[in-house]
Amino acid sequence: MKNTRATILSGIALLFCLILTGCAFPRATKVPMDSISLPLSPASTSKTLIVFLPGAQEVPIDIVKEGFIEQVRARNIDADVTVIDSHMGYFFNRTFDVRIRTDIIEPARAKGYKSIWLAGISLGGFGSLMYSRLSPDDIAGVIAIAPFIASNDVLSEVTEAGGLTQWAPELPLKSDDYQRDLLLWLKGYADLANKRPLLYIGYGSKDGWPQFQQVIGSILPPDHLLTAPGGHDWPPWKQMWGDALDRAPIARRPSEIIEK
Repeated sequence: MKNTRATILSGIALLFCLILTGCAFPRATKVPMDSISLPLSPASTSKTLIVFLPGAQEVPIDIVKEGFIEQVRARNIDADVTVIDSHMGYFFNRTFDVRIRTDIIEPARAKGYKSIWLAGISLGGFGSLMYSRLSPDDIAGVIAIAPFIASNDVLSEVTEAGGLTQWAPELPLKSDDYQRDLLLWLKGYADLANKRPLLYIGYGSKDGWPQFQQVIGSILPPDHLLTAPGGHDWPPWKQMWGDALDRAPIARRPSEIIEK
């Protein structure tokens, strides 16, 4: 694939700013990237880390306030959680994947985490997919809630072909065609011989992507597809997050530890 990382990331940022309402000039980036660390226990480190990426119009504390971490704890999931401030600025300056790898993933491995999951809503869901495409060996699984993947024109192209398994775009792709590039990577989930992180993905029933089931349904098991009543908003996002946590094979704490 000849797509350059710089072209892909800058193109993503521009398109998001065009399609999201109220998208202002991106915030300044920081090195290292800001994050909120929420360990299961202050006295020990779990073997699993969930890294959560907020949407384009959210900041890490919004994820905490909206109860996403409470949902993890309510299910006795044996994982620490880190919510990162992976905002649009990192896409604009083309450092999104570098900062996540350098500031989040590599330090997590050094601390002893054996399994790292990426999760996100909207821009964060898209970022989770993009990082996993670029560095699939880093990630055990992805929970992508309402991620932008491609424009309606490109999605219609896939739908008219009969879904991702039947879709065959003209190759080679143009260097800035990150939408079809990501769709081709997703298409690889249909071949079990391809190594991919586990993927759970979904959209609200009124989120503007009616082709979701047809496009993605042919490449993933049915219980990896998420949906909930509503649009691009907190209630369906939180319901799908809970459903994904119920289904994903993330370690649970032993009952005897919970009782103590």
